[in-house]
Amino acid sequence: MLFEKNADARRPPASTTKIMTSILLLENTNPTDVLTASPRAAATGGSSLNLKAGERITAHDMLYALMLRSANDGCVVVAEKVAGSEPKFAGMMTAKAHEIGAVNTHFGNCNGLNENPNVTTARDLSIMARYAFRFPEFNDAVHSKFYNIARAKENKDTLLRNHAKFLWHFPGADGVKTGFTNPAGHCFVGAATWNGWRLVSVVLHSPDIVRETSELMKYGFQQFETHKVVAPGQSFGTAKVEGGAVPSVPVTSQAAIKVITRRGVEPVVELRPKIGPVGAPVLAGTPVGTLEAWEDGKVVGTTKLVAAESVNRAVGVAVVGGAGRGGWYFLGAVAGTVVVGYGRTFAKTARIRRYRLKALLRDADNGRPGIG
Repeated sequence: MLFEKNADARRPPASTTKIMTSILLLENTNPTDVLTASPRAAATGGSSLNLKAGERITAHDMLYALMLRSANDGCVVVAEKVAGSEPKFAGMMTAKAHEIGAVNTHFGNCNGLNENPNVTTARDLSIMARYAFRFPEFNDAVHSKFYNIARAKENKDTLLRNHAKFLWHFPGADGVKTGFTNPAGHCFVGAATWNGWRLVSVVLHSPDIVRETSELMKYGFQQFETHKVVAPGQSFGTAKVEGGAVPSVPVTSQAAIKVITRRGVEPVVELRPKIGPVGAPVLAGTPVGTLEAWEDGKVVGTTKLVAAESVNRAVGVAVVGGAGRGGWYFLGAVAGTVVVGYGRTFAKTARIRRYRLKALLRDADNGRPGIG
């Protein structure tokens, strides 16, 4: 958190609510799933797609409708598709928010309207936005200025225009969501990327969401910088391999870890690898632990530790005999097949193999050399 003011004050979020609605849409549907508008959804007021009862729209297009048009009616369609009803869906939204760390948030509805009002904080909205960025589809939607959705031929309302004026006014802007109601005022969760790193900002009940968001972004990008403290593929020792052809496997970091400091300040970071044993076979890239970067007593970055190469299971060959008549006797497991060898050649038929094995065991019972 680079700057905060009243970050934990609980306030109504208006349509920034739709960030969480979109998260549950992405986690509970496939892009090609078809959602059908109920009469209740079609009757929802405010910003909308003007859906007709029975109208069908794909989950993919609905995501764009939520984030660009801020479609209140579309939110109800999503709620009924995922949970069966809006109250049940609001419960899912609250549970998901708490699961990802947005613990001061409570949702009573799916779209941010004043009925059964929602409450959240600026910090919690930043947590929800950062979580939503895990989905490529979400990133594609929130930085799109325009998008055409597919609807019934008689419906000409297919062009969506993003309500976020910030996208037009700030270089590198790539999201996220506007909101407005009388109790909430003007709200905006913003995002921008400069030189390969991204900042998220939240302003609630703002007198000028574009100006205040731009000032926050410029402050962040101008006053702070990133440092790569771990590179992808960096070596971090070995992991024990249980039952492997070799006893251990080299371990490397899966992704980079970057930390942020004020400009000109070098980070003081402690890297703490946690590596556990892994059972064979092991494929290259298999997670074998985690790597944490600690600074000032807290975790500032993590990545998985993975096996740098593949390891096969051990192949056992147990010597169970000594030199007897005709040579050495051994019993070995090779690729799952039991092979019995006698002397310098293998028996050529199953009958001969059985005969010789019985003779070998009989000799052992009589105290003759052959099996030690």
